[in-house]
Amino acid sequence: MAAIPTVLPGSTGNDRRNERRIAVVERDPALRQQILQSLQTRQFAVLECANATALYRNLLNAPCDIAVIASDLPDDNPRVVAQHLRQHSDIGIVVLDAEGDVCGNAYEEIADACLAKPVDLDRLTSVVTAMHSLQHHMRALPARAGTGAMPDWELAADGWTLRTPDGAAIDLSAPERSVLLRLVNAGAGEHPVSHDSLIGSLTSNVYDFDPHRLEMLIYRLRKKVALMSPLPLPLRAVRGMGYLCTVVRASG
Repeated sequence: MAAIPTVLPGSTGNDRRNERRIAVVERDPALRQQILQSLQTRQFAVLECANATALYRNLLNAPCDIAVIASDLPDDNPRVVAQHLRQHSDIGIVVLDAEGDVCGNAYEEIADACLAKPVDLDRLTSVVTAMHSLQHHMRALPARAGTGAMPDWELAADGWTLRTPDGAAIDLSAPERSVLLRLVNAGAGEHPVSHDSLIGSLTSNVYDFDPHRLEMLIYRLRKKVALMSPLPLPLRAVRGMGYLCTVVRASG
């Protein structure tokens, strides 16, 4: 596959950024049109692709800021497509998971966001808009232009506030604070924290604690975050091991 042209952070390319171009890779033409119309309400230019082959071909002539990729492509594995995009460009990647697994372990390492099908068009448009705003913001910061790094999710030093990359501040309950502190301090974004360890942050009697209460707490935390920001909480389950979180702890 040919290398994909792109505008790297810190380089010139105002004509491309002003176009706000999004590639939508979806086999169903009706759904593709629905997504197109929804994104056009936010003044995005949409490049329609029925499959991965069309995406690669079109990107050679029309670079994009973000690619929205369905997980049920007819001609290629969407994970391979996302990996190829990630290796050859700074394009943002949103996966639409046809299995309804909200990304799971298959895509979280190579996608910026994952949404389940059937697609919530308002949610998808909000996610794409937030991602594009972050891209534009980071490209405008000379000091960080060489890294291509996006702002971190940050847990306040006292643990009571979670700050999102797009600037939202989310107040946490005592149980939410305890779990996030354990995740951030013990896992440091590099390895999973076990269920028992997380339960131990909530109670001194681990064996009498219903594990489903932990799952419900995390589910409610995700919903709380979703009300404040279109960006998904960077917390994922690792089968048989626990949870991996890439939130960082604020200094001081």
